[in-house]
Amino acid sequence: MKKVLLISIFITVVGAGLFAQEFKWDGYVNSGFGYVYTNEEDVDPYLTAFGVDSGQFGYRFRLNGSYTNADSSAGAKFRFQSQVGSNQVIGFPYVYGWIKPLDILTINGGLVDDGTWNSGGVINDDVGEGLGVLVKLSVAGLDAGVGAYMGSNGSGSGNNTLLMGNNNDINTDAPLKYTFALGYTMEDVFKITASVRNEGKTTGGIDSTVATQDPSLAIVGFRLLSVPKLGFVVEGRVTDLDDFSDTGKVDIFEAVSYAISDKLTIGLNAGQFLNQVEGSDIGIKVGPWVSYAIGKIVPRLDAMYYLAGAPALDVAGTKGKYNFLHADDAYKPNYDSELSVIAVRPSVKFNFDSKTALELGDIVNYEMGPDGKYNGGKSSSRLTNVFYVDFVWKF
Repeated sequence: MKKVLLISIFITVVGAGLFAQEFKWDGYVNSGFGYVYTNEEDVDPYLTAFGVDSGQFGYRFRLNGSYTNADSSAGAKFRFQSQVGSNQVIGFPYVYGWIKPLDILTINGGLVDDGTWNSGGVINDDVGEGLGVLVKLSVAGLDAGVGAYMGSNGSGSGNNTLLMGNNNDINTDAPLKYTFALGYTMEDVFKITASVRNEGKTTGGIDSTVATQDPSLAIVGFRLLSVPKLGFVVEGRVTDLDDFSDTGKVDIFEAVSYAISDKLTIGLNAGQFLNQVEGSDIGIKVGPWVSYAIGKIVPRLDAMYYLAGAPALDVAGTKGKYNFLHADDAYKPNYDSELSVIAVRPSVKFNFDSKTALELGDIVNYEMGPDGKYNGGKSSSRLTNVFYVDFVWKF
């Protein structure tokens, strides 16, 4: 089966390249600096690199390219990315060819990336993509996809990529992962998506080729399109379907925004996190925000209350990672109801033109926990603060 998959990848990439004619490219650079105060007596305030779009640490450079033939029946896409922060990642997140033997049929082969089944909220449902083949059928608003990908022995349930620093090295001996996705879009009304995939990870170490093939992850999403100026997305994710009663998780996200006028926009981001792991509580996150455009200057205020969770702030300053709040809690092992955080982020963005922007902001997190949780066992709370300057240039 692996040989068939590799031959399919080769035919798709080469076939797409032979007929591609028009080349397009774009990208951006994002970086800046943050001044971090941790309220820990043994940690002095420190200055570190900062990038709003690069996980709020380090810097990011991204270059996207695409080829398309004259009748749009074949092409290729790639992305080169360099990101340095708590984890250095350099390489190609995706590079693949695509062909359309029929108007309703698209075959992608290589390091695939396809956002057809994204709802536009927090969860980036790339239907488990990586090194492999994705076949997509599109008919009258309905998109059905089936994918097969090379799993990576060195990265749990991750797929193979061409990135340095994330342990997803190419290994054709790894077990295959299979994905299935459905989506339906009624134009100007709604979009609904669903996907499921097997775990596809090794069970006996990096040299093992034994894999569990039971479905282990399902994602669903709904986006409302019928109300002008209103953004409304609800998404859900269920993990470890094959052993849900012991280790399964359910994550639910809501994202709502409304443009009151051309200048004023309000919104709410929320999440609920249920974990079957023994000892885990329910996590709840609620975050209202508001922005007001004054010409090319856009002040904004974000707030967040997070029950049973915490911000990602490296108090020692060794990694420079200090997220406002976790955008995606899929990797958190459990939730503790004794922990909570109130967070506020005032900011102002200066849009010099359509491609260049500078943002000034302040991330304030007030963390609360049991007695002795913070400052070497001396306090039950902690105030952390990051003042940042962020720059983005698109090309």
